[in-house]
Amino acid sequence: MAYVNLKGMLADAREKNYAVGAFNIVNHLTASAAIRAAEEARSPIILQTSTSTVRAFGADALMDFLGPLARRAKVPVAIHLDHCTDPAMAMQCIESGWSSIMIDASSLPLSENIRITREVRDYAESKNVTVEGELGAIAGVEDEIAVGDGSSSIADPWESILYCKATGIHAFAPAIGTAHGVYKGKPTLRFDILSSIREQAPCPIVIHGGTGLEDEDYRRLVAAGASKINISTAIKLSYMGAMEEFFGEKSEPKEPLILDGFAGGRVAETVRHYITAFGSRGRAS
Repeated sequence: MAYVNLKGMLADAREKNYAVGAFNIVNHLTASAAIRAAEEARSPIILQTSTSTVRAFGADALMDFLGPLARRAKVPVAIHLDHCTDPAMAMQCIESGWSSIMIDASSLPLSENIRITREVRDYAESKNVTVEGELGAIAGVEDEIAVGDGSSSIADPWESILYCKATGIHAFAPAIGTAHGVYKGKPTLRFDILSSIREQAPCPIVIHGGTGLEDEDYRRLVAAGASKINISTAIKLSYMGAMEEFFGEKSEPKEPLILDGFAGGRVAETVRHYITAFGSRGRAS
Protein backbone atom coordinates (compact mmCIF):
# COMPACT_ATOMS: atom_id res chain seq x y z
CA MET A 1 0.00 0.00 0.00
CA ALA A 2 1.70 3.17 1.17
CA TYR A 3 3.72 4.79 3.94
CA VAL A 4 1.56 7.80 4.82
CA ASN A 5 1.10 10.60 7.35
CA LEU A 6 -2.06 11.22 9.37
CA LYS A 7 -3.76 13.72 7.08
CA GLY A 8 -5.59 11.49 4.61
CA MET A 9 -5.83 8.56 7.01
CA LEU A 10 -7.63 10.50 9.73
CA ALA A 11 -9.70 12.57 7.29
CA ASP A 12 -11.26 9.33 6.04
CA ALA A 13 -11.85 8.11 9.60
CA ARG A 14 -13.47 11.43 10.53
CA GLU A 15 -15.71 11.39 7.46
CA LYS A 16 -16.77 7.73 7.79
CA ASN A 17 -17.06 7.57 11.59
CA TYR A 18 -14.41 5.10 12.66
CA ALA A 19 -11.08 5.45 14.49
CA VAL A 20 -7.61 4.33 13.47
CA GLY A 21 -5.66 2.52 16.17
CA ALA A 22 -2.29 4.01 17.12
CA PHE A 23 -0.18 1.30 18.77
CA ASN A 24 2.99 2.00 20.73
CA ILE A 25 5.53 -0.52 19.50
CA VAL A 26 8.87 -1.19 21.22
CA ASN A 27 10.90 -3.21 18.68
CA HIS A 28 10.81 -5.00 15.32
CA LEU A 29 8.75 -7.89 16.70
CA THR A 30 5.91 -5.72 18.03
CA ALA A 31 5.94 -3.49 14.93
CA SER A 32 5.77 -6.40 12.50
CA ALA A 33 3.07 -8.12 14.58
CA ALA A 34 0.95 -4.95 14.56
CA ILE A 35 1.28 -4.57 10.79
CA ARG A 36 0.46 -8.24 10.26
CA ALA A 37 -2.74 -7.84 12.29
CA ALA A 38 -3.70 -4.74 10.28
CA GLU A 39 -3.09 -6.55 6.99
CA GLU A 40 -5.24 -9.48 8.09
CA ALA A 41 -8.02 -7.06 9.06
CA ARG A 42 -7.54 -4.80 6.02
CA SER A 43 -7.21 -1.83 8.34
CA PRO A 44 -5.04 1.29 8.25
CA ILE A 45 -2.70 1.46 11.23
CA ILE A 46 -0.47 3.91 13.08
CA LEU A 47 2.77 2.68 14.64
CA GLN A 48 3.68 4.96 17.53
CA THR A 49 7.13 5.33 19.05
CA SER A 50 7.63 6.79 22.49
CA THR A 51 10.49 9.15 23.15
CA SER A 52 12.14 6.50 25.36
CA THR A 53 12.06 4.04 22.45
CA VAL A 54 13.68 6.65 20.20
CA ARG A 55 16.41 7.19 22.78
CA ALA A 56 16.95 3.45 23.26
CA PHE A 57 17.50 2.71 19.55
CA GLY A 58 18.47 6.09 18.15
CA ALA A 59 16.23 7.82 15.62
CA ASP A 60 18.04 6.64 12.50
CA ALA A 61 18.47 3.04 13.72
CA LEU A 62 14.80 2.83 14.68
CA MET A 63 13.66 4.11 11.31
CA ASP A 64 16.06 1.69 9.56
CA PHE A 65 13.65 -1.14 10.38
CA LEU A 66 10.35 0.72 10.81
CA GLY A 67 10.56 2.43 7.43
CA PRO A 68 10.90 -0.77 5.37
CA LEU A 69 8.15 -2.47 7.39
CA ALA A 70 5.78 0.42 6.65
CA ARG A 71 6.69 0.65 2.97
CA ARG A 72 6.23 -3.08 2.37
CA ALA A 73 2.89 -3.23 4.18
CA LYS A 74 -0.27 -4.10 2.27
CA VAL A 75 -2.27 -1.46 4.15
CA PRO A 76 -1.65 2.26 4.83
CA VAL A 77 0.85 2.72 7.69
CA ALA A 78 1.86 5.92 9.48
CA ILE A 79 4.80 6.14 11.88
CA HIS A 80 4.08 8.64 14.64
CA LEU A 81 6.21 10.06 17.46
CA ASP A 82 4.15 10.08 20.65
CA HIS A 83 4.21 12.68 23.47
CA CYS A 84 7.41 14.48 22.53
CA THR A 85 8.08 17.45 24.82
CA ASP A 86 11.38 18.35 23.14
CA PRO A 87 11.11 20.26 19.84
CA ALA A 88 14.69 19.28 18.97
CA MET A 89 13.84 15.57 19.20
CA ALA A 90 10.67 16.12 17.17
CA MET A 91 12.67 17.78 14.42
CA GLN A 92 15.31 15.05 14.55
CA CYS A 93 12.61 12.41 14.03
CA ILE A 94 11.16 14.41 11.14
CA GLU A 95 14.59 14.41 9.50
CA SER A 96 15.01 10.68 10.17
CA GLY A 97 11.80 9.80 8.34
CA TRP A 98 8.81 9.83 10.71
CA SER A 99 5.64 10.67 8.81
CA SER A 100 3.95 12.25 11.83
CA ILE A 101 4.91 13.62 15.24
CA MET A 102 3.21 14.82 18.42
CA ILE A 103 4.62 17.89 20.12
CA ASP A 104 3.32 17.97 23.69
CA ALA A 105 3.60 21.40 25.28
CA SER A 106 0.35 20.92 27.23
CA SER A 107 2.04 21.55 30.59
CA LEU A 108 2.84 25.13 29.53
CA PRO A 109 0.53 28.17 29.47
CA LEU A 110 -1.76 28.23 26.44
CA SER A 111 0.17 31.00 24.69
CA GLU A 112 3.46 29.08 25.01
CA ASN A 113 1.82 25.84 23.94
CA ILE A 114 0.51 27.59 20.82
CA ARG A 115 3.88 29.19 20.05
CA ILE A 116 5.92 25.98 20.35
CA THR A 117 3.35 23.84 18.56
CA ARG A 118 3.10 26.35 15.72
CA GLU A 119 6.88 26.44 15.26
CA VAL A 120 7.12 22.65 15.08
CA ARG A 121 4.08 22.47 12.81
CA ASP A 122 5.58 24.98 10.36
CA TYR A 123 8.80 23.00 10.17
CA ALA A 124 7.00 19.65 9.86
CA GLU A 125 4.63 20.82 7.15
CA SER A 126 7.57 21.82 4.96
CA LYS A 127 8.61 18.15 5.10
CA ASN A 128 5.08 16.75 4.50
CA VAL A 129 4.93 15.53 8.10
CA THR A 130 1.74 15.86 10.16
CA VAL A 131 1.62 17.22 13.72
CA GLU A 132 -0.57 16.35 16.71
CA GLY A 133 -0.96 18.64 19.73
CA GLU A 134 -2.65 18.43 23.12
CA LEU A 135 -4.57 20.50 25.66
CA GLY A 136 -5.44 19.55 29.21
CA ALA A 137 -3.61 17.09 31.47
CA ILE A 138 -4.13 13.34 31.03
CA ALA A 139 -3.57 11.40 34.26
CA GLY A 140 -0.98 8.63 34.49
CA VAL A 141 2.59 8.14 33.26
CA GLU A 142 3.77 8.31 29.65
CA ASP A 143 7.57 8.27 29.34
CA GLU A 144 8.88 11.27 31.29
CA ILE A 145 5.40 12.82 31.60
CA ALA A 146 3.71 11.99 34.92
CA VAL A 147 0.37 13.51 35.92
CA GLY A 148 -1.23 12.61 39.25
CA ASP A 149 -4.96 11.93 39.45
CA GLY A 150 -5.44 15.20 41.32
CA SER A 151 -3.53 17.16 38.69
CA SER A 152 -5.42 15.96 35.63
CA SER A 153 -7.66 18.46 33.89
CA ILE A 154 -10.32 18.39 31.19
CA ALA A 155 -9.67 20.40 28.03
CA ASP A 156 -11.75 23.54 27.70
CA PRO A 157 -13.77 23.48 24.43
CA TRP A 158 -13.28 27.18 23.72
CA GLU A 159 -9.51 27.01 24.31
CA SER A 160 -9.37 23.81 22.27
CA ILE A 161 -10.82 25.45 19.17
CA LEU A 162 -8.61 28.51 19.65
CA TYR A 163 -5.56 26.24 19.95
CA CYS A 164 -6.40 24.18 16.86
CA LYS A 165 -6.97 27.24 14.70
CA ALA A 166 -3.95 29.15 16.01
CA THR A 167 -1.53 26.25 15.53
CA GLY A 168 -2.87 24.72 12.33
CA ILE A 169 -2.21 21.22 13.68
CA HIS A 170 -3.39 18.15 11.80
CA ALA A 171 -4.71 16.20 14.83
CA PHE A 172 -5.78 17.32 18.29
CA ALA A 173 -5.72 15.41 21.60
CA PRO A 174 -8.00 16.94 24.25
CA ALA A 175 -8.01 15.56 27.79
CA ILE A 176 -11.53 14.16 28.37
CA GLY A 177 -11.02 11.90 31.40
CA THR A 178 -8.93 9.04 30.04
CA ALA A 179 -5.61 8.10 31.66
CA HIS A 180 -2.29 6.58 30.65
CA GLY A 181 -1.45 3.18 32.10
CA VAL A 182 -3.82 0.82 33.92
CA TYR A 183 -7.10 2.24 35.25
CA LYS A 184 -7.66 1.92 38.99
CA GLY A 185 -11.42 2.17 38.54
CA LYS A 186 -13.95 3.01 35.85
CA PRO A 187 -13.05 6.44 34.45
CA THR A 188 -15.55 9.24 33.95
CA LEU A 189 -15.29 10.05 30.27
CA ARG A 190 -16.57 13.43 29.04
CA PHE A 191 -18.22 12.36 25.82
CA ASP A 192 -20.06 15.69 25.83
CA ILE A 193 -16.77 17.64 25.77
CA LEU A 194 -15.44 15.42 22.99
CA SER A 195 -18.59 15.91 20.93
CA SER A 196 -18.53 19.68 21.47
CA ILE A 197 -14.91 19.95 20.35
CA ARG A 198 -15.50 17.64 17.38
CA GLU A 199 -18.32 19.82 16.08
CA GLN A 200 -16.08 22.90 15.85
CA ALA A 201 -12.52 21.59 15.49
CA PRO A 202 -10.93 21.97 12.04
CA CYS A 203 -8.91 18.75 12.48
CA PRO A 204 -9.50 15.13 13.59
CA ILE A 205 -9.63 14.30 17.31
CA VAL A 206 -7.29 11.91 19.17
CA ILE A 207 -7.93 9.97 22.38
CA HIS A 208 -4.97 9.12 24.59
CA GLY A 209 -5.08 6.49 27.35
CA GLY A 210 -7.11 3.96 25.37
CA THR A 211 -6.01 0.81 27.20
CA GLY A 212 -8.50 -0.69 29.63
CA LEU A 213 -11.75 0.86 28.45
CA GLU A 214 -14.81 -1.22 27.61
CA ASP A 215 -15.64 -1.90 23.96
CA GLU A 216 -18.82 0.12 24.43
CA ASP A 217 -16.65 3.08 25.52
CA TYR A 218 -14.71 2.85 22.26
CA ARG A 219 -17.95 2.83 20.27
CA ARG A 220 -19.16 5.90 22.16
CA LEU A 221 -15.83 7.67 21.67
CA VAL A 222 -16.00 7.07 17.93
CA ALA A 223 -19.63 8.19 17.81
CA ALA A 224 -18.67 11.38 19.68
CA GLY A 225 -15.89 12.18 17.23
CA ALA A 226 -12.67 10.25 17.94
CA SER A 227 -10.67 9.50 14.77
CA LYS A 228 -7.48 8.16 16.40
CA ILE A 229 -7.26 6.14 19.62
CA ASN A 230 -3.92 5.43 21.28
CA ILE A 231 -3.07 2.01 22.72
CA SER A 232 0.24 1.62 24.54
CA THR A 233 -0.06 -0.29 27.82
CA ALA A 234 -2.06 -3.15 26.26
CA ILE A 235 0.74 -3.80 23.76
CA LYS A 236 3.36 -3.91 26.52
CA LEU A 237 1.19 -6.18 28.68
CA SER A 238 0.49 -8.65 25.88
CA TYR A 239 4.17 -8.73 24.86
CA MET A 240 5.55 -9.19 28.37
CA GLY A 241 2.70 -11.48 29.42
CA ALA A 242 3.39 -13.78 26.48
CA MET A 243 7.03 -14.08 27.57
CA GLU A 244 6.08 -14.84 31.16
CA GLU A 245 3.64 -17.51 30.00
CA PHE A 246 6.16 -19.01 27.59
CA PHE A 247 8.88 -19.37 30.22
CA GLY A 248 6.39 -20.55 32.81
CA GLU A 249 5.64 -23.69 30.84
CA LYS A 250 7.62 -26.84 31.67
CA SER A 251 8.38 -28.00 28.14
CA GLU A 252 11.99 -27.85 26.94
CA PRO A 253 13.97 -26.63 25.12
CA LYS A 254 13.14 -22.93 24.92
CA GLU A 255 13.83 -21.83 21.35
CA PRO A 256 14.19 -18.07 20.72
CA LEU A 257 12.33 -18.15 17.39
CA ILE A 258 9.44 -20.05 18.95
CA LEU A 259 9.33 -17.43 21.71
CA ASP A 260 9.25 -14.64 19.13
CA GLY A 261 6.43 -16.32 17.25
CA PHE A 262 4.44 -16.83 20.45
CA ALA A 263 4.90 -13.24 21.67
CA GLY A 264 4.25 -11.79 18.21
CA GLY A 265 1.04 -13.78 17.95
CA ARG A 266 -0.22 -12.36 21.24
CA VAL A 267 0.58 -8.80 20.18
CA ALA A 268 -1.18 -9.33 16.84
CA GLU A 269 -4.22 -10.72 18.67
CA THR A 270 -4.35 -7.61 20.86
CA VAL A 271 -4.10 -5.29 17.87
CA ARG A 272 -6.86 -7.17 16.04
CA HIS A 273 -9.17 -6.74 19.02
CA TYR A 274 -8.77 -2.97 18.99
CA ILE A 275 -9.08 -2.72 15.22
CA THR A 276 -12.49 -4.38 15.51
CA ALA A 277 -13.52 -2.24 18.49
CA PHE A 278 -12.55 0.98 16.68
CA GLY A 279 -14.47 0.08 13.53
CA SER A 280 -11.46 0.25 11.17
CA ARG A 281 -11.65 -3.36 9.97
CA GLY A 282 -11.93 -3.43 6.16
CA ARG A 283 -11.27 0.33 5.83
CA ALA A 284 -7.89 0.06 4.07
CA SER A 285 -8.13 1.45 0.55
